[in-house]
Amino acid sequence: MRARRAALSAEERARAAAAVCAMLADDDALDAAVAPPRGRGALAVYLASPLEIDLSPYVARMLRLGATVVSPRWNGETYELAKIAGLSDECLRRGPMDILEPAKADIVEPKDVAAWIVPGLAFTRDGRRLGYGGGWYDRLLAASCDSAVKIGVAHGFQLVDDIPTEPHDIRLDRVVATAR
Repeated sequence: MRARRAALSAEERARAAAAVCAMLADDDALDAAVAPPRGRGALAVYLASPLEIDLSPYVARMLRLGATVVSPRWNGETYELAKIAGLSDECLRRGPMDILEPAKADIVEPKDVAAWIVPGLAFTRDGRRLGYGGGWYDRLLAASCDSAVKIGVAHGFQLVDDIPTEPHDIRLDRVVATAR
């Protein structure tokens, strides 16, 4: 999966990002969970590495709507969730894995997240996720409330029939994917 993602052209990456962001923006259940005034909690997103699907347009939309948007931020020992104030250079910093993260430590607890949008290497249609091996998202998701919506985002080729799972792996509610 890493090699297939790396082989995508910049144009293919941009098309995938636009398609996924449009699907997320059209998701009424997701909006109901996080968009003011009726949203019941924060929206947790990842800030994409160069090979991941870029959610910046969707994040910008949600910030414009007044949603509380959070992302993982390294605190020196583990990842915690911090509010994203914006997508400018002043609002973000490079973390230890060279991935963008909120610059300020305005922390939000996982239990206060109403919806999660998470990356991965591979997904199954029934919500199993193969991450990058650190278990960071599984630990954050395990601390979230049971009613939180958990969504994976993927290129169509990242949807597979089966992946190895372990007891601590958190199943997602659904996966939003581009066409194969």
